Amino acid sequence: MAERTIVVRDLGLTAYGEVHRLQQELQAERIRGERVDTLLLTEHQPVFTLGRNHPEPNLRATEAMVRAAGIEVAQTERGGDITYHGPGQLVAYGIIDLQAWGVRVVDYVSALEDTMFGVLGEWGIEGRRHECARGAWVGERKVGSVGLHVRRFVSMHGAALNVAPNMEHIALMNPCGLEDTEMTSLSAEVGRPVAVEEVAEAFVRQFERVLECEVAAWEGEKAIAAG
Repeated sequence: MAERTIVVRDLGLTAYGEVHRLQQELQAERIRGERVDTLLLTEHQPVFTLGRNHPEPNLRATEAMVRAAGIEVAQTERGGDITYHGPGQLVAYGIIDLQAWGVRVVDYVSALEDTMFGVLGEWGIEGRRHECARGAWVGERKVGSVGLHVRRFVSMHGAALNVAPNMEHIALMNPCGLEDTEMTSLSAEVGRPVAVEEVAEAFVRQFERVLECEVAAWEGEKAIAAG
């Protein structure tokens, strides 16, 4: 197996556009061999992101209601359909040379799912896959999402795990474009509040285990955090 090391950067609470641009910069630098593999951890200010093949928001509410709720809408280059990000949700973006790691794209998607299952397991929750969409599910309720963009074997975007987000925000969309799909959170499933910081630590542990990699450094990066 190829040597796999990764730097983890904890960005704190951020505006989506800032981190999207950072991902693009890191991906370009990694393609040129100027940057090590990086895992970005963050919580975003409220935003609906759209997949590259779904430019129209798949909403359960009007766009005016979305604006009134203070939720941004952002187009992305990742796969999949509409996804929500907001405070109380852990988002993990891997900028990784998958070819150097010897990992196929489909296997990396599965590894991100397995990472979320491992995190849920630390709180006694059994996560599973669902035939209707990629991601992490608890029974028929979706708790985590996965979406990637890969260019010249280097990934960006990644996984989002609901810890304790604003579920009223999430209820304004059809998650991943699926009607009648119920979303849940780790806090709801365990019946008590869970801190995103705890889940971030668990995510890194499980990411290391599933992908058999080593964290070279874990750095705070509050300079990019949204004011």
